[in-house]
Amino acid sequence: MTMSTKPRRLCAAVLLALPLLAFGCASPPLTTYTLEPTNPPAIGRPLSPQPVVIEVRRVVIPDSLDTRDIVVRDGNRLERSARGRWASRLSDSVTHYLAGQLAAQRPDALVTDQIQVETPNDRLYIAISTLDITSTGQATVEADWTIVPRDPARPTSRQRGRFTAQGPAATDYDVVVLLQDVLKQLANAINIAHLH
Repeated sequence: MTMSTKPRRLCAAVLLALPLLAFGCASPPLTTYTLEPTNPPAIGRPLSPQPVVIEVRRVVIPDSLDTRDIVVRDGNRLERSARGRWASRLSDSVTHYLAGQLAAQRPDALVTDQIQVETPNDRLYIAISTLDITSTGQATVEADWTIVPRDPARPTSRQRGRFTAQGPAATDYDVVVLLQDVLKQLANAINIAHLH
């Protein structure tokens, strides 16, 4: 028994249309972004036999932002980018960025966001309560940070700061640049020069 000509043509048309439909529904290309320190320490630089070790613990950020989504605020709405994502969860990216910025300030020390086997000289805890980038290009970060020394005779240091930046926010790259700007201000405000 053979198929009639009409159903055969219909079947052929459907088979040809399927790839075109799939292509038409394809999403735009996705770009992933990282936060990279502007002046990272040189790789393989020599350290003293017993360097100061400063461990940067994972940064705490608001739960609504701790995703891989790139988000800007438009009024009361949080808008997620359709074309861009962070390469890792935002808290991981922010931690890596701040550790790199702080390491550049202290080339004599081992400043790291990796958990250490031995107790470090100091642990740095950072909690970001506000991390806001608006569609109009206003970036704000409010943060508290605590430096906890290994030596109980040394006092724990607590500080707080608010940092802002203004710039374009039309593209995902613009948002990345704005965020790096306010995070760099935060890193500059965290004083680790006196740690020993």
